[in-house]
Amino acid sequence: MDAQFLALTSGPAIAAAVLGGSADVGYSNVISLAIAHSRGLPITILFPANLHVHEAPTAGLLAVKKTSPITSAKNLNGKVMAVIGLNNIADIAARAWIDKNGGDSKTVKSVELPFPEMKAALEADRIDAAVLDTTGDPTLGKPGDTLRLIASTFDAVSMRFAPSVWFSTTDWVAKHPAQAKGFVAAMRESALWANKNHRDSATILAKYAHITTAQIDTFTRATYGDRLTPELIQPNIDVAAKYGAIKAAFPASDIISSAAG
Repeated sequence: MDAQFLALTSGPAIAAAVLGGSADVGYSNVISLAIAHSRGLPITILFPANLHVHEAPTAGLLAVKKTSPITSAKNLNGKVMAVIGLNNIADIAARAWIDKNGGDSKTVKSVELPFPEMKAALEADRIDAAVLDTTGDPTLGKPGDTLRLIASTFDAVSMRFAPSVWFSTTDWVAKHPAQAKGFVAAMRESALWANKNHRDSATILAKYAHITTAQIDTFTRATYGDRLTPELIQPNIDVAAKYGAIKAAFPASDIISSAAG
């Protein structure tokens, strides 16, 4: 594939680029795409990206300052929690975890912060908790870290699902079926390779993340989906409906492309 990469810093910017035609394919969390679909926008999912796997979580990690008295969901009542985006999977999964474990998410205030700012905000007591991932903070939960992990919140959605995916528009897929199929094939091949070759993929990750392979060896590596199924997508839609991000749940097949694999 002769691919060109457009660097964008947020989900809404990526969605706008794909819907506006300046990008053909983009990366997004599924809840944002479910919201777009519910508004009649012609988005369609091509392939899973990183998976949430209960045994090896890398995102949706709820953290507090190590000296914080917060140890449970109930302790979060009335507190301020930072998330990477409001009404996306990080925000809604954390609310679901709080409610499933004895707290009341309606009393918790979610505020939007970039990952690099969360640790400083926790340390300065500007927020009480934050939903982080190991890509945003490779030292998370490691010895010497100033933060303490209290939950893998994505488990409240499902023990295994695809919180993030690669997507396009129905119009682009219809006009470029060969390219869409080629993209899916390339992503499957790369996912299978990356899941089996952590040492080699660490070299690539180190180049773009500007960290060392020794640092990468210390944290849990992402698991990439190698096949798109409705079962990987549906938990996002169901929890989005439960927490009011969309008016009602719908079958995941409604937003899965005919080119998906």
